[in-house]
Amino acid sequence: MNAIEALGQYLVLVQSNPGLFRDDPPLLARLRQEALGRLPGEIESYRADKTIPAECRPDTMYAPDYGINLQHLEMTADVASAFRCGVPNLNCYLAVVVGDVVHFTDSMLKAPEGLEVYSLRNVPEKYLDMAAYIGRRGDSLNALLLSDGIYIRVAEGYEIDKPIQIVNIFNGSTPMLTPRRVIVDARPMSAVKVLLCDHSQSPDTPHLASQVVNVNAAEGAHVEIYDIEEAAPATRRRWQLIAEQASNSELTVSSAYLHGGVSANEYIIDVNGDGCTTNLSGLAICTGQQVVSNKVTLRHHGQHCTSRQLFKNAVFDQAHGAFGGRVIVEEEACHTDAAQTNRNILASPDARMDASPQLEIYCDEVKASHGATTGQLDERALFYMQSRGIPRDEARRMLTQAFMTDVIDNIGYEVLRQRLHVLVEKRLNGDAASCSTCATACHSNTTEQ
Repeated sequence: MNAIEALGQYLVLVQSNPGLFRDDPPLLARLRQEALGRLPGEIESYRADKTIPAECRPDTMYAPDYGINLQHLEMTADVASAFRCGVPNLNCYLAVVVGDVVHFTDSMLKAPEGLEVYSLRNVPEKYLDMAAYIGRRGDSLNALLLSDGIYIRVAEGYEIDKPIQIVNIFNGSTPMLTPRRVIVDARPMSAVKVLLCDHSQSPDTPHLASQVVNVNAAEGAHVEIYDIEEAAPATRRRWQLIAEQASNSELTVSSAYLHGGVSANEYIIDVNGDGCTTNLSGLAICTGQQVVSNKVTLRHHGQHCTSRQLFKNAVFDQAHGAFGGRVIVEEEACHTDAAQTNRNILASPDARMDASPQLEIYCDEVKASHGATTGQLDERALFYMQSRGIPRDEARRMLTQAFMTDVIDNIGYEVLRQRLHVLVEKRLNGDAASCSTCATACHSNTTEQ
């Protein structure tokens, strides 16, 4: 099946069933209408994109015959089991997305002054234009099939005291394509942390998650986005983060791939204002036949801005990792300071890693660097540790964990940073993916919104 057939089938499905969308909420109707116009052009561009592994290309990921919950039917899930963990509770405002149906817990319903969180089906009219503007970009197929999502708005001057956590759960015996979207609107001088977690409660059922995270960091806003993937090998994920930064804003994005199948992650960030800071990092531990791709496009428009990227991958067995990084410094972006780093370990002869860091600089007054390295664990360090009585497998685990440390230490949120150290250690010890490893609070009272 070629790209036009793989993605065009969904376009035909929507166009031939207009009655399914007559009762669309206003925001979803606007996003869907825009997507109808963009999708044909996107299908052509997908065929030309050779920067990611074939398994991660949209036409490959969308080709299987998945079911789609176009009528927004309730999905079953053991919600309570997703919130138990062997590490201390994370105090947060919590939402659970079962399939593509949003549930808010009591903690979210009691959100503090300055924080408003809505289902995309219930965004108030006064926020519709802004939500549609922020959510206008992203995978058109996601918008075309979208039936729910979350809109987060932080009022000007407010700093939210606890993180907002969104737990995505797959459950069911039917293979499903599930579009999800999160829109984060951080008004001037506000601050917010958002934690996204992916889990599978039906590990043997093929699922495809299509998720877009749209971020607007207004002037002076501080936004932190953390993403942890702990899905099943049968799960595929196409994940996009699309962000715009105004002057003096700060954006931190950190991702951790711990368990899953095929995961294609894309980061598109436009630094539009002056004096901005952008921190982007990620780690992936790939085993078996897993495939993980991270693709970054970071465009500097403003002056006196700083950006840092650090991505690390540990690739075992027959797994395949990929990193494609592109930093563009536009002609007007004087005094930009940009650095991009990719480091990788191949832990077996059959493991593969593709790395392609790029700089495009159209301004003389900048400081920019990029680099990528791929190698193996230091045999001298392994020998030294074995000579001190540490078994070779244990030494390899310890060195791999140490290799990931600086990515984890980039996380400014201390509680999450400590937990991620624990989760990475468990992953390297061979713990299987399970909702029981989710580092979240124990909440079971949820309300559909």
